[in-house]
Amino acid sequence: MTIKNKTIKMVMATFISILIAQALNLEYPLAAGIIAILSVLDTKQESVSTAFARLGSTILAFLVASIVFYVLGYSVVSFSLYLLFYVPIAYRYNLQSGIAPCSVLVTHFVVAESIALYWQVNGLLIMAIGVIVAVGFNLWMPSYEKDLNQKIDLIEEELREFLGLFHSYLLKNTDQISLETKARKLTKLLNETEKTAFMDYENHLTNKNDYYIRYTQMRKRQLDLSKVMIQNITAVKLETEQNKVLAHLFNEIADQLHEKNTGLTLLEHISTLYRYFRQSDLPKTRDEFESRATLFQILRDIERFIEIKRDFFVSPSG
Repeated sequence: MTIKNKTIKMVMATFISILIAQALNLEYPLAAGIIAILSVLDTKQESVSTAFARLGSTILAFLVASIVFYVLGYSVVSFSLYLLFYVPIAYRYNLQSGIAPCSVLVTHFVVAESIALYWQVNGLLIMAIGVIVAVGFNLWMPSYEKDLNQKIDLIEEELREFLGLFHSYLLKNTDQISLETKARKLTKLLNETEKTAFMDYENHLTNKNDYYIRYTQMRKRQLDLSKVMIQNITAVKLETEQNKVLAHLFNEIADQLHEKNTGLTLLEHISTLYRYFRQSDLPKTRDEFESRATLFQILRDIERFIEIKRDFFVSPSG
């Protein structure tokens, strides 16, 4: 949710909550507005679950406060003892989101020096108005789908460029710094996209689809593997025919990179490259042996890179 949208929701939810509380002639109507502010959250799922937690927390808080105030009277010490009992119980039952607003409502008992039914109902209605109005506004959430699709397009483009840098590196046309810089840029982009994907997921109370979450996590696994390949590829010092073969493979992957591409054709091509490596003349020097071994490991990493995408494509969505 953008700051602009959240601000508008907070202002409107606060205004309407106070008006409703005033219309019902409740004591301390401004408290309904404060509760509404605290209840305007980033996602529908979070808003609904928090609303139920706060209503349950209110009942618990009033019960504890009523016992403490009935026995010990209305004082700062009594209020402190109420907190001493109430706070751990709220955490025990995962109702901690209501500790602050419920305790504010409990102070109304202290000011009135009464735990009469009138004040109990007054407090419950203030809480109910605040959370219900806030949830009502939060049921309208802007769709993240357009933003996510744009981010995916950007990820695909950045990843194609990243793979192109591997191609250039093997042909001595770029350096390690370029590879690492692009990896950092992709890491930041994927983290941002994953955060948006989770928000989109939690904004659907029914018919949830985790596609965007799975997509970003798949690309993050590929990126982690690519970072390993950077370390391996920078250990290749000799210029050999195998360098050119792998460079061509990176270029081919970049050309075929697409959200909907299963990668099966690339995996078949990699199988033929395994045969090529095994049938190549044996290395004649230690340096050539080490270089060949590193290139073979990179080929294995590329295969795993494609398999990650294949597994994503064939796995069912949640």
